Amino acid sequence: MRKYQIRLICMLFITVLLFKNEIVVNAQSNFNSYTYDEWNESMAAPASYRPIAVKNGFQIGSGAWNTPQDFFMDEDGHLYVADTGNNRIVVLDHELNLIEIMETVQKDGEAISLEDIEGLYVTKNHVIYAAQTSANRILVIREGTVVRTIEKPVSSLISEDFIFSPTKIGLDIYGRVYVLSKGCYSGLLQFDVDGSFMGFFGANKVEVTAQVVFNYMWKSILSDEQRAAMTSILPIEYSNIDCSKDGFVYTSTVGTQLPKSQIKKLNPLGNNIYYGAGKSEFNFGDEEFFYTKGKVNYPSFIDVKVDGNGFIFAVDLTSGRIFERDQESNLIAVFGGTGSQSGTFTTPVAVEVYEGKVYVLDRLKNNITVFVPTEYGSMVERATILYHNGLYDESSEVWKQVLKRNANSALAYNGIGKAYVQNGDYTNALAYLRYSGDKYSYSKSFGKNRLILVRQYGPYVIGVVAVLAVIAAVKKQVKKRKGRKI
Repeated sequence: MRKYQIRLICMLFITVLLFKNEIVVNAQSNFNSYTYDEWNESMAAPASYRPIAVKNGFQIGSGAWNTPQDFFMDEDGHLYVADTGNNRIVVLDHELNLIEIMETVQKDGEAISLEDIEGLYVTKNHVIYAAQTSANRILVIREGTVVRTIEKPVSSLISEDFIFSPTKIGLDIYGRVYVLSKGCYSGLLQFDVDGSFMGFFGANKVEVTAQVVFNYMWKSILSDEQRAAMTSILPIEYSNIDCSKDGFVYTSTVGTQLPKSQIKKLNPLGNNIYYGAGKSEFNFGDEEFFYTKGKVNYPSFIDVKVDGNGFIFAVDLTSGRIFERDQESNLIAVFGGTGSQSGTFTTPVAVEVYEGKVYVLDRLKNNITVFVPTEYGSMVERATILYHNGLYDESSEVWKQVLKRNANSALAYNGIGKAYVQNGDYTNALAYLRYSGDKYSYSKSFGKNRLILVRQYGPYVIGVVAVLAVIAAVKKQVKKRKGRKI
């Protein structure tokens, strides 16, 4: 009997351990951190960011939020939250402590409510640009008073039936205003410092899908009336904008059927200059896609933000993850996900960065999550910054420390390889670049290494060939002379 009791206790103990392990795995499943190898296959990686705070309106002291659509962090660390459903703007500090609640502002001597604010931008002088979407205008607010509005522009470029429905706003380093208007497929509306309309800026191109090709071929055989009756194929709208301190305008795109070029870096001409190695388009988000009922779930980026070091953060609405890349399109970090635990989201709609911390706004959870870099994440960022600042030897040493913590880091292999390239050591560069997946850099290094070998050993090879040719000629002459004597 005692023997059976011992067996029963052992079985219960094993069952508890298995059940406990299963709970741990499920609890951590949304925090899986990964990177991609040279074959673009996901590999496990140490976590680059960790959540340190999650706060909603109740915890902050402003009362419950209602479907906030956007937020903006100014240069002083003040976070302005568009609490859209409650018709107000909530102002916090960078520690998420309440500073102010703005429910009304003064306009022409009267108090007006801040209804349906979907986008915000705040200048270094604390001037607030608030996109009042349903009212078809942008309020420019200084110290609680509307000093001017931006409304539907009068221009030959604007049709009479165009509805100005501003949702997102950005100001570049020159004070020009860029506006994303709902239902506008011609790009961003650009306004000068004085508010005058300058034109459209940086429109998305029509995606070349199978449906587009089919329609194009079909239209070629139809009459004018039949072509006019067909549905027009329009470019995908931008979802958000960020005017960074480097003078460029960054845009994100949501709802696209193609995963490439969803994050763009627009130059003053409105052309995208953000590409991967070899001027190629690339996936800003995941390289591997998951399916739902046989349909591919492509990334859908809802917001983009560039920090002071040039790192680009973008929120993927499909997966709930935040992707961080550098200016050369290298993947720096992936964190977040969908779920109910700390550090995961239901509907993330906006991202901000301040002093190394990453803030993410969730529209359905009505809260803000704050992330900070881990030791590993800080190391990767530091190595990237050193390399871009021309400190190649220093960056290489940091990358080697990264490899000790993550042998799957293609980025570390790439960083070390490129550091050797800058120092002219192409032999060692090739040894690392072959594991980085950067075919473009590997090909260039291989060509330069081959040229060095040709220059180094070419004269000797030519000399040996010349000597052998002379010897062969002499032997031939000797044979001829011997033949004549016979």
